[in-house]
Amino acid sequence: MNQSKPSRSPFRIGLWDALPITASYIMFGAIFGMMSMQAGLSTWESISMSLFVYSGAAQFSVISMLADQASMWAIILTTFLLNTRHFLMGLSMSPYYQRYTAAQVNGLAFYLTDEQYAVTLNRFRHHPSQISYILAVSVSLHLGWALGTWLGTVAGKWIPDPASLGLGFSFTAMFLALAFYQLTSVIRIVTFLLCGALATYFAMLLPNGLHLLIAGIVAFGIGYFMPTKSTEEENQAEESGKAVETA
Repeated sequence: MNQSKPSRSPFRIGLWDALPITASYIMFGAIFGMMSMQAGLSTWESISMSLFVYSGAAQFSVISMLADQASMWAIILTTFLLNTRHFLMGLSMSPYYQRYTAAQVNGLAFYLTDEQYAVTLNRFRHHPSQISYILAVSVSLHLGWALGTWLGTVAGKWIPDPASLGLGFSFTAMFLALAFYQLTSVIRIVTFLLCGALATYFAMLLPNGLHLLIAGIVAFGIGYFMPTKSTEEENQAEESGKAVETA
């Protein structure tokens, strides 16, 4: 009797799905590493920040504030505001984390970034959530960011102006690519354009971070009050995945 060829494990699939983003993390982490050296941080201070803070936007803001000799409380407030969007992302991901223990959810929450959220959410629209997949994506991105930071601290000795390399646009291009795979209906496209316009507008009026929170709340409201057909299909796929696993 012929047996079908075994499929790849969720962990290997996660590593493969995260590979392009990991490469971008290394590149952008290197930019952070170079800039952190210019701000007066040591190599180990820069790497420790990438390992334990692990928030790209907040880390870039912190090093610029350190260069301006900002107070500790101003840095903490800025970091908090920049990361408020994680609350909305966490709410969005919560249905896929219901099967896990509180300890597992708390551990995975540390790895929640914009890119990890986009990659895993896209996967769970068509497959049941699996902790091995989440870990593969999360750990590879985390290590890529830390590795890039270390490379940046080394290369920063020979590159006096990292901004002149023009590598900053790589993150913008990556976000556009991630957003493209989420635009699966007219309502999603309208929401994307509307919230992008709102974030751009409020960025000129409000402290750093609040514009993202406002745009995120608007997107959350649209998704809550105007569920699309794809949302129902996602729920059905999740239920069918659970049935397969328990069969």
